[in-house]
Amino acid sequence: MIYLKLSRWPNVLMTALTQLVIIYGYLPQTGADLALELWQVALLMISTALLTASGNVINDIYDVQTDILNKPDKVLVGKKITEKKAFNFYIILTILAVVAGFILANSVGLASLAAVFIIVSFLLYFYATYLKKVLLLGNLLISVLVGFVVVITAVFELVPSITEFNRAEQLAVFQHLLIFALFAVVVNLLRESIKDCQDIKGDHATGRNSLAILLGRDRALKVLAVYTIILLLIMGYFLTTVLYVDRISVYYTVFLIMAPLMYLGIRLWSSVSTKELAILSLVCKLVLLTGIIGIAIIKF
Repeated sequence: MIYLKLSRWPNVLMTALTQLVIIYGYLPQTGADLALELWQVALLMISTALLTASGNVINDIYDVQTDILNKPDKVLVGKKITEKKAFNFYIILTILAVVAGFILANSVGLASLAAVFIIVSFLLYFYATYLKKVLLLGNLLISVLVGFVVVITAVFELVPSITEFNRAEQLAVFQHLLIFALFAVVVNLLRESIKDCQDIKGDHATGRNSLAILLGRDRALKVLAVYTIILLLIMGYFLTTVLYVDRISVYYTVFLIMAPLMYLGIRLWSSVSTKELAILSLVCKLVLLTGIIGIAIIKF
């Protein structure tokens, strides 16, 4: 159970759910030519899940001092597991992820894609050890990697099957998924920034920089409220110009994505307690979840 907690298994499950929705919920509706057989899908999901878990582990290892101040009751490394055991667990997860990715890339005839798994593992380590301390860049990187789960799934399923006859159709499906990847990036960036406001005490004490530290928590929350409103306006434009033709897509987007975001924008404009920020962070995660499920539901 300690190792499961250390890997933050709910986040790993969310990654797996994203890929399942794309592969078995969305892509079969498109008529696109798909590249992966069942065992290759399993390899893709295993590699992505292990990379996600390894990133969470190395993050916890380097977050001990900050977490002791922000959430002492949730600290695992140094209390319930030694740093050495945690680091060994991280190494094992990373190696298995890269090996699975290497086998997968070679099996679809795109050996160069194996480098993607090595690069992502390096970026996760770089984020935990250094970039997390840099204003906005750390949050941006981790958010891009969240969106990258959608992109890497699309790449492995669609790119190996592209021919001169189906290129336009394959690229149209890929572009559709890119929109959802971008959605994941911008919503996760909001969530990471809310968490920074929540963790301002520990971040300040350990020399990290964040929007909350730069502007002060109340001003940062107002900036995030404006960010949320701009996101809502963009989604509203998208709704009225692209999604309006499908009633289910409209209802799903308005009630399960835009309404929670509107609530977030309103609450962020007010001065909220640290406890309320934890709830708002959870709302962001739920919006991400409904966005993931929406890949199979929302029609353009």
